[in-house]
Amino acid sequence: MLAGALAACSPGPAPTATSPAAAPVPVSADAATDAHAALAARLRPFLIERSASSSGRSARAADDERFRLGTFWEARTDTHHFDAAFRARAQAALAAHENGAGHAAADAALRRLLATVDARLPAWQALVDYNASGRMRDDGGDGGRALLPGAIAAIDAIEAATWAYVETALQAAPAL
Repeated sequence: MLAGALAACSPGPAPTATSPAAAPVPVSADAATDAHAALAARLRPFLIERSASSSGRSARAADDERFRLGTFWEARTDTHHFDAAFRARAQAALAAHENGAGHAAADAALRRLLATVDARLPAWQALVDYNASGRMRDDGGDGGRALLPGAIAAIDAIEAATWAYVETALQAAPAL
């Protein structure tokens, strides 16, 4: 059951508008595996599939491509994936390991994700806040253009760390 839930977290097509944001994860005897599986399922919708072909790409992937070409107002606003609730779930997954259960590789990947989010989220959030404030009307977009390189680097780093964590959590699941 758990392997089936984690399969939903593996790299594959991005969720559609009709698919659930996070698949329910069945309970197993391993609390740490369950915590990692649940967190990975919640993070999966954040990830964007990247491919050389433009066919079959999501609208969010197209927006991301325009963003990378300088359209700073197309910046992703899904920083909510890394809010206080994310941190609480991450700490719960790590605490489950401290209680004797868990998977060292998944814990290490989660710690790297947390460190990356701590270091990089402020640069991304600064652009999200700039765009939401409407200051681009006052400065002609100069502020957004200045924030763009840091935001792109932040999103790339967070996405890479998220992929690494989701894939590691998938590998940590016992074959059922």
